[in-house]
Amino acid sequence: MKTIFITCFFNLVVRNLLETNFFNLLKQQEGIRIILLVPEKNKDFYQREFGAPNIIIEAIPFRPLSKINLLFHVLFWNLLSTYSKKIHKLVQRGKDHNYLRYIFNSLIAWTGSFGFVRNSVRFLDYRFTPGGGFDALFEKYRPDLIFATDLQDLRAQEFSDSYLVREARRRGIYSAGMGRSWDSMTTKGLLRTLPNIVVVQNTNIESWVINYHGVPKNRLRVVGIPHYDDYLVGQRSDRKEFMTRLGLDPARRYIFVTPPSDIWTGDKSFNKFLFNELAKLEEQTVIRLPLFGVLETGGFKPPAGMVFDVPQNVVKLEESMLRRSDDQHLANLIYHSAVVLTSPSSIILDSMIFDKPTVLIGFDGEKAKPFWDSLVRYYEYEHQREVIKNGKLSIAKSPEEMRDLLKSYLERPEQDGEYRKRVAEGACFKLDGKSGERLSNLLWNILTPTK
Repeated sequence: MKTIFITCFFNLVVRNLLETNFFNLLKQQEGIRIILLVPEKNKDFYQREFGAPNIIIEAIPFRPLSKINLLFHVLFWNLLSTYSKKIHKLVQRGKDHNYLRYIFNSLIAWTGSFGFVRNSVRFLDYRFTPGGGFDALFEKYRPDLIFATDLQDLRAQEFSDSYLVREARRRGIYSAGMGRSWDSMTTKGLLRTLPNIVVVQNTNIESWVINYHGVPKNRLRVVGIPHYDDYLVGQRSDRKEFMTRLGLDPARRYIFVTPPSDIWTGDKSFNKFLFNELAKLEEQTVIRLPLFGVLETGGFKPPAGMVFDVPQNVVKLEESMLRRSDDQHLANLIYHSAVVLTSPSSIILDSMIFDKPTVLIGFDGEKAKPFWDSLVRYYEYEHQREVIKNGKLSIAKSPEEMRDLLKSYLERPEQDGEYRKRVAEGACFKLDGKSGERLSNLLWNILTPTK
């Protein structure tokens, strides 16, 4: 019997891993026992959906960070030296005008670009941060492998992925870990504890982990994005049936829109302004509201041919629950659309997978904002900038430019197709629908090495 711990502290792990071919293949391996470590408040859900004779659900209670752990938590958050993190600091400075804090945090980030500093701080963290929180589980199950699915879990709580990896290291237990999403390695802080193997989704992320986190290349494994396997090889709904269900005319094309939530714009009037500008196109439009955060419509009444798609919404991203059926619905929305209009989000990647012309929202409503407060600042993040450059994506700087770009792509959707393919290949590592299989094989081979 081989036992593996898998962390599930962030609910998007359901969409990202548990409802993909990765988990289906792993749980079918003969002689495997999987222990899912989940938040105490969500145990019933995971038990109901994933519990099985060889899959055990263990609830992990919430416990606030100790003072020493909080100190290292904040330090590692600031040690990451990327342009994305510089933008974070510019935003904070713009809000509080605290130039001393900006300079101090910038100096910390600068020191984090040196390998000896990263290694020294990791050693101190390992040496002085107290452990023992998972002792009972280690003794009960004696795992052969730890798989941390969110190495940069930013919740201010004691029992995190990095905590578990650190405990595994102290016990001499092999560990593998990965970042939750495409932006984790450039926006979420320096990796606190390095597992034996760091799993990454593509070669861009691989280079960031090497350059920004100082992880040797021989400890990295590139597998792709498991939840995109279904996008690449899965079946999509019948267009006529799907559009009729949405209340749209199947004989006409539609624009798929994912507006930014008020969290990103900081302006409750923005989306009403955006919707009114879109209505001037007189095209069928599907507007998908965000998974988390609030989006104020300001009493906007959609005209005929404009519909809202409303997923289950939560206040905090960590509580977002995107099930396989929800993800398939999102895939259908993109697949059947003629063009995509979006803001800084992973919808950019989704649309590239389906070869959809994509326009990015790059204005802030009726009045321009300074860079640190503008929507366009997000497009300067490393993960966004790489995709925008490789995909030759257009950022609409005004409502008029937005409408012109959308009209152009509606008339000639084949424009920039070769660049979209380049982005899709870069994001997925391989467009073969086998990312989940690669990840499952990787973990199983660690558990059962060839002698």
